[in-house]
Amino acid sequence: MATATDKSLITSLKTQLSEKSAEAERIAGTFKEENGAFVVSTEQRNAYVKIVKDAQEIKGLLDAATGVDALNGYLDAPAGTPAAAQYYGSGGSANEVKSLGDMFIESDAYKAAARAEFKDRPFIRAEMEGKSIYSLSAGTHTHQALGGVQDLGITEAQRRKWHIRDLFPSAKTKNAVLLGIRETGWVNNAAQVAERRAADGVSAPTGLDTDVFGRAPRSKLKLEPVAFPIAEIAHMIDAHKNILSDEPRLKTFINSRLIEGIKFAEDWDLLHSVGGDGTSITGLFNTPGVQQYTGSNKDKFSIQMRRAMTKSLLAEYEPTGIVLSPTMWEQVEVETDDNGAFRVALQVAVGAQKKVWRVNVVETTAMPDGQYLLGAFGMGAQLYDRENVSVTVSSENSDNFERGVLTMRADERVALEVSRPESFVVGTWTTPTTP
Repeated sequence: MATATDKSLITSLKTQLSEKSAEAERIAGTFKEENGAFVVSTEQRNAYVKIVKDAQEIKGLLDAATGVDALNGYLDAPAGTPAAAQYYGSGGSANEVKSLGDMFIESDAYKAAARAEFKDRPFIRAEMEGKSIYSLSAGTHTHQALGGVQDLGITEAQRRKWHIRDLFPSAKTKNAVLLGIRETGWVNNAAQVAERRAADGVSAPTGLDTDVFGRAPRSKLKLEPVAFPIAEIAHMIDAHKNILSDEPRLKTFINSRLIEGIKFAEDWDLLHSVGGDGTSITGLFNTPGVQQYTGSNKDKFSIQMRRAMTKSLLAEYEPTGIVLSPTMWEQVEVETDDNGAFRVALQVAVGAQKKVWRVNVVETTAMPDGQYLLGAFGMGAQLYDRENVSVTVSSENSDNFERGVLTMRADERVALEVSRPESFVVGTWTTPTTP
């Protein structure tokens, strides 16, 4: 069983590791840059190496302590499947679904307000992880065999809707503006280099003293500095104050309205936001250098996507995701070959994975029916979270107090860095000609 000592040890080690990391950053900040190189004194070097070694040792202890805590949790788990898991058809799993609504209910801010029976004017702000809407956490859910049972509502399903952000690797930032370099052109002149050449550097060597060593050809890489601003995405919804004490309803309200509203706006902005004002995201559709492809009416929809992938591959980038509208994903799924067999449905049914041509698929109504997007998410572009999705509840807005109303505000701050635009292709569908 995990003890309070286990928990306090992990907390202490995390604090020490954070302090060592801050000290390492401070020392690194004292390094001087001269002529494109860092000048470091022996004293600075020794101090930096020592602090890094200390941090690595603490990290090792933290990994060990975390492992013990996880082991205790495993040993603490009940044997067999809980009765509730069998009764409610969870497939024999002892895992429970934990949504962002659950996380809000479990937050310290909400619990503190609940202990006060919401008598004070509530101002609750809870920050939650923004990568996934639902996550699984170990635990059990049991119900008694005798006595009354109170129905607390329907638990959200484990399967959730994918969004465009799910195609990106998780990344965070603490800065207000990201400064990066965008690659706008590349000419690869790499070639074999002869050890010796004639004096002109091109002809075969003559064996004379005038011969020169071979010179490697120079490739051309065109770069430009780009600022990627941190943008806020937010909205508000009013609800009656009684919703605070109605936990099932509050969780559903947060998950299906507040959070999904943010995620849909995020999908739209990642695709179509114009940007250029220093505070807004520039979406992939409006990023200079993104490739275009228009399908041929001789090709079926799935083949048109495959040909668009080739444009990304010719730019030396492996596509990792495709975004299209639900209507067009339906067209791709029900597409048949010349023998009447479905092309895509089988691989979707097995494992319930949305994939086509080996890459993940996200269907969203933010994508118009006439177009789609594919590219190297993570390599060609990266999404950064400055602030994860947060939910704030307050009664101090307009005439809320008189009407017994609360204003619920959900917000997040994100940035989209597009460093290699040519790794993305915006495709335009062409209706195939019926043979």
